[in-house]
Amino acid sequence: MVLAQTDESNGEPDLHTIPLNKLGRWCQFTLGLLSAVLASFASAAPELRCQFEVNAAVHQHAFSPSQDPYRVPSVDLSQRFRFKAVMLGDDQKLELINLYVYYQTHRQPMLMQHVKFVAPVAQVSPAPDALTGQMAVYSPFLGKELQYRCALHEVTP
Repeated sequence: MVLAQTDESNGEPDLHTIPLNKLGRWCQFTLGLLSAVLASFASAAPELRCQFEVNAAVHQHAFSPSQDPYRVPSVDLSQRFRFKAVMLGDDQKLELINLYVYYQTHRQPMLMQHVKFVAPVAQVSPAPDALTGQMAVYSPFLGKELQYRCALHEVTP
């Protein structure tokens, strides 16, 4: 079945001359392809992966985005340091990452370092230190060292 006759003035076929079944298949293919591309973008979520070393003990942690920075827990590292990664945003876009390193005193944690990354971009397979580089922080009393490195991954479920 043909929608309309061809326009002979310019010699080119127009969309009205394409058979309905071919036009339908073409539209269905295009919409399917478009939805697959959009779904792949929508399902990718940022995840911060960090590796820590304290007294030759290695720890690894992954952090997800949050809407409430006050509810993000800190991570204990060998009972000497605490690390907190606050990722503000959602699964589609990160606005800000704040990293905090605390030294654990007998009374309370003491802030040693605060690092801020504005609008960071997640990568599919980044190097382990792609976001922060190799960082080293030293305790004020015993000279203990915390080394860490973090990378922002784009993760698909």
